[in-house]
Amino acid sequence: MVVLLGLLGGSIAFAQQVADIQKAIQRSGAGWVAGETSMTRLSPAERMKRVGLILPKVTGKERLLAPETKATPPYLDWRKNGGYYVTPARNQGTCTSCWAFATTAALESVTIISNCTPGVDLDLSEQVLLSCSGAGNCESGGSIDTASNYLRSTGLPLESCYPYGGTNGNCGSACANWQASAYKIPSWSWVATTSPTVEGIKNALFTKGPLLTTMAVYDDFYAYVSGIYRYTTGNLAGNHAVLIVGYDDIGQYFIVKNSWGTTWGESGYFKIAYSEMSTVANFGDYTIAYGAPNPACSSFLSQSFTSAGGTGSVSVSVPSGCSWTAESNNSWITISSGSSGAGDGMVVFSVSPPKKRPCQCSPWLSVPWLLMVWFY
Repeated sequence: MVVLLGLLGGSIAFAQQVADIQKAIQRSGAGWVAGETSMTRLSPAERMKRVGLILPKVTGKERLLAPETKATPPYLDWRKNGGYYVTPARNQGTCTSCWAFATTAALESVTIISNCTPGVDLDLSEQVLLSCSGAGNCESGGSIDTASNYLRSTGLPLESCYPYGGTNGNCGSACANWQASAYKIPSWSWVATTSPTVEGIKNALFTKGPLLTTMAVYDDFYAYVSGIYRYTTGNLAGNHAVLIVGYDDIGQYFIVKNSWGTTWGESGYFKIAYSEMSTVANFGDYTIAYGAPNPACSSFLSQSFTSAGGTGSVSVSVPSGCSWTAESNNSWITISSGSSGAGDGMVVFSVSPPKKRPCQCSPWLSVPWLLMVWFY
């Protein structure tokens, strides 16, 4: 009976806290949706285990990644960037291992981009990073810069080599000789060290792929359900590591992958306002870009034409050293020029009017065409 009453009292307290957050959102006009989530059902002590980042120690003299001179599009989402280059949101469980999950997620994405294998669920071992790297543990958290150094020097094997257990584990429990087939990064660079800019992060996202970053988590964030998060109320719970996968200039927000499972937020993801870079949330303060093992190639486009057909073009934006070929997958789409190249280029194509048929045709014609990219 005592246990039952204790659980009931905890549930009432959590429900009141969610109600207070909802009122704070309404008062401030923040606009995002809060509610009961997998995190608000936990006790404060259990929630603390969902953060656990140790902030990097920087001197202010670190060399930052130089922005590339490319115009960024108004919208980017690496889950829809001509393919799916982001692995599913995973769950760190009751271990302060957000730093391990965020760095592993970044390695997974940059490898998929580098290999031009969209849609592949490359599942690498967070447990090896937790048990072998010395970058952190399940009690006091860990650091993303130390973990990134480990991914550069040693790398990670597949998840099956040492499945995640939510405990510190022992490096000796990993499969034999895993280092020989480990996935690595050749380098990593700071995009920001406590003075992030929206344009700097956007440029790095566009040219390098998903970015490892940090934020301060407050009580209201645990209740996030959907929308564009803005801090409204609550105490600081701890620092957190996450993966930025996109942005939207119209909505003025970043798209971010979390490590609290797919039942939290928007299927494990959240949106956060650009403005949270300059509030107590400190979003993006420490942001890292991984260098791909090979140049990261990406290009895509869909266009629509009237039933009269016409001509169109698409610019190909890829790093130098990346060769590409454009091919049509329909006989009525003809590539006029720019069928191949290296580095940035332009593809020009023509669309023939559809043949007359006894059925009524739509006045608009979607143009599906395929642009394949590979390395030499």
